Amino acid sequence: MTLPRLTQPQLERVVDSLRGLRIMSVEYALMTGSDEGGREPLTWDYGMSHEPTHGCRLTMDIGVVFTFTWGSTFGSYGLEVFDRPVEEFLVNVGEPWGPAVLPVGTHPRWRRLLGRQIIGTEMAWVDWISGEATPCWVRLDLDSNELPGSPLESVWIAAGRWEGDRFLFASDDVTVIFDRAEATRAKIMK
Repeated sequence: MTLPRLTQPQLERVVDSLRGLRIMSVEYALMTGSDEGGREPLTWDYGMSHEPTHGCRLTMDIGVVFTFTWGSTFGSYGLEVFDRPVEEFLVNVGEPWGPAVLPVGTHPRWRRLLGRQIIGTEMAWVDWISGEATPCWVRLDLDSNELPGSPLESVWIAAGRWEGDRFLFASDDVTVIFDRAEATRAKIMK
């Protein structure tokens, strides 16, 4: 993956610009290789979380596309967010053993979130021993689309992956978490 170099303020501005927009479609950039031809995506649906290893693309109601992917701009692998398509950062998309970009908006976890307005965002930065802060996850808060007073729903997009019962941050993976209990277990929430 070749990523542009962003500064911390630039990255935070991209994340802030999601507020007020509605998610209309979602695609995952998945690793392949579960078949002999190297075209079938590896398992990505783990119930309360998904692992679109290369990244997640959200298309918004105004037509802007946002890509959430991992990169090492800030010293360690972390989450990076761009207002451009994921294909600009990946090579060999659709080729044998290359990444596959698949629509997942009809998945029950995403289907209930489509069309809902993002009313809040948060990006978490972690200070590593190296002394450099790295963006590790973004939380998107969506309006309830229900009765007034209904709880917000959130989705977390993180640079990391589950390894057994432990969530490993700063890996070259992207994980999407749909549940507060799962976010707490990942140590994204307390």
